[in-house]
Amino acid sequence: MNEKRVEELAFRVVGDMGGAFTMALGYVGDQLGLFKAMAGAGPMRSPNLAARTQLNERYVREWLRAMVAAEYIDYDPNTDMYQMSDEQAFVLANEDSPMFVGGAFHFTTPSTANFPKIMEAFRKGGGIPYSEIGDEIPHAIERFFRPGYLNFLAKDWLGAVPGLVARLEKGVSIADVGCGRGQSSVAMGKGYPKSKVLGIDYHGPSIESARKLAAKQGLTNVEFLQAGAHEIPKGRKFDLICSFDCIHDMVDPKATLRAVREALADDGVYIWSEPNASANAHENRNPVGKAFHSISPMHCMTVSLAFNGAGLGTVIGESGARALAREAGFTHFERLPIQNPFNQFFALRH
Repeated sequence: MNEKRVEELAFRVVGDMGGAFTMALGYVGDQLGLFKAMAGAGPMRSPNLAARTQLNERYVREWLRAMVAAEYIDYDPNTDMYQMSDEQAFVLANEDSPMFVGGAFHFTTPSTANFPKIMEAFRKGGGIPYSEIGDEIPHAIERFFRPGYLNFLAKDWLGAVPGLVARLEKGVSIADVGCGRGQSSVAMGKGYPKSKVLGIDYHGPSIESARKLAAKQGLTNVEFLQAGAHEIPKGRKFDLICSFDCIHDMVDPKATLRAVREALADDGVYIWSEPNASANAHENRNPVGKAFHSISPMHCMTVSLAFNGAGLGTVIGESGARALAREAGFTHFERLPIQNPFNQFFALRH
């Protein structure tokens, strides 16, 4: 027995335990406004932060100590002051930052409440429908993906397809399949006011939130339809169809892709994103791959298996996407040259 390998694994488990509890306390800081209260406020002691947030000082003090140990915030032992740097605020408190991680805290911790149901699925099969995954989860997912949609979708991601931006600026018809609470649809509608966007999602509360979001933004070129992903309106052709981080969640991803192909205009393009990882788990031994694979049975796989679906799981890789596209009848498939640590993007045509 290799004692060094034994020790490394044991310490890795302890490190993961610390990470799990840190995520839970990150959730506390995100939901109770502790991170935002520290952003730009300068050095402070725990009573100052407790007064700012109207929280119990003893708990705030222990939270601060944990955040220092996790290297999320700074501490000066000479003054007994805690402080959030501009860089830390950019990641932990600024909702519009491309690096904001509040959605990660928000998604991770409530998901653990589903463990009893997940363990039952391990024993008997099936899963947890998205509508029963937890009231916080749709909002958490929205917050997790919003930074990318807000900062990169309209210009950088869509701009990776030659000639597409020029067409969008003139005005085209767009379908956003699996739009969730509408952040991606709204980003495209705002970016290209002459184009018309139809967001489609089967989850009623998410569609309701999406409609409110578009109305709040004053957008008249964005509409939403509550329907299954494969139920793209018949008789309409779209110049651009998108699906961001959702095909692997589908009950019947092949049916969805066939519906996408059928609804795509002859000269149209389908842009599809998936987690940036290999289909082979042993090639994903890194923090991002570890996160994706751990999420899979807790969310992406279970919401599909709840309806006896394909249950692809979070990670299908480029090879899995290519296979699905081929079975759906697409003849052109390319990986777009977008550098993103979390997602890979594909452009498909008839």
